[in-house]
Amino acid sequence: MDEATRLKKSFGSEFNVELRSLNHYESDAYHIQKEIGAKLESIKSGKIGLNYTGGTKAMSAHSYRTLFYEEIQDKTGKAYRRRKGIIFSYLDPRRLEICIDREDNEREHLKVKPDTLELKLETLFQLHGLSLQQKRPSQEAQLPELAQELVKVFADRAKVTQWFNWYHEIFCKEARKDNRKWKSKTDLAKLLIPLDKLPSQIVEAFRKAQLLSSDDKLALVQAKNIKFFLEIEKFCEWLDGIWLEHYVLEKIKEIANSQSIQDYGLDFKIPLDGTKDGFQFDVAFTRGYQLFAISCTTASDRNLCKSKLFEAYLRAIQMGGEEARVALVCCSDEPDTLKAEIADTLSNRKIAVFGRADLLNLSDNIIKWIVENDREAR
Repeated sequence: MDEATRLKKSFGSEFNVELRSLNHYESDAYHIQKEIGAKLESIKSGKIGLNYTGGTKAMSAHSYRTLFYEEIQDKTGKAYRRRKGIIFSYLDPRRLEICIDREDNEREHLKVKPDTLELKLETLFQLHGLSLQQKRPSQEAQLPELAQELVKVFADRAKVTQWFNWYHEIFCKEARKDNRKWKSKTDLAKLLIPLDKLPSQIVEAFRKAQLLSSDDKLALVQAKNIKFFLEIEKFCEWLDGIWLEHYVLEKIKEIANSQSIQDYGLDFKIPLDGTKDGFQFDVAFTRGYQLFAISCTTASDRNLCKSKLFEAYLRAIQMGGEEARVALVCCSDEPDTLKAEIADTLSNRKIAVFGRADLLNLSDNIIKWIVENDREAR
């Protein structure tokens, strides 16, 4: 009943919605037929439609049975005949279409096209009784030019080694007070971090973002001039790997219009009862009513990549049903074998893994993923 109430709240302004509870009898054939029959008696004219996509199997079967047959009296006593004016429909999640069975035994298949239906991510979460921790996930990537240069560095083995050497041996030793926590805001604001060992393109990207001091060192206090980084440690977290999420968001934004992407965003943090931190989608978007969730990590470690994708997969299916699609953007050099292993474990081939070699052309690769998804639904 909670789900029905949420549906009414979301769509009640557009439709005249009446809820009829089965209480604890949602699997009781007699009670289901009784409730549906009582409602039928109150409808004196017009056609009646039944969509049996959701609910329990018993609810679908016995609602269908009650509407399909009406009880009559003939010479032999009680008999049944097909009821007139009844239209049945259901959603086919594999083909992304609504199937309509009409009383003349004709079946109509209506493709649910993404450009004719819009479902916002926030609405999708609300339908599941979940609310976002923040007011509205960002649709604006931060420092996209710097993120683009970092992708170029991560695509080059020699340069990525330079980056990690600088990040761990110089940046983290200056900015962290231990292996996990950043220094205080006051201490971070004082730091001027040398960039001697960094790839030159990153130094230049820092300069263009106005993050350098007069002697060409990284001045963390300058990050506060960027709206997204009101706290310096947010910029530190961005450098720690959040930059990849912003890069992915920028790629989604670039293809949104051409691919009928209706809603998209970054960092969907959702509280969940029984957990400390809840869960989050790094980047997500909808095409029509279909959810696409993307998990991001700069790691190449196989176990960590698998863990990130597993969590994203489970949450996406929970939110978007069988139609949901999930991808991992990571720095693995073997994304195909990683995908094969995970797909076999999940018994689901409808996942995507983008590795190091895919990063530079990520927009094109995401489009291929979408096109392949549309092809499978035909």
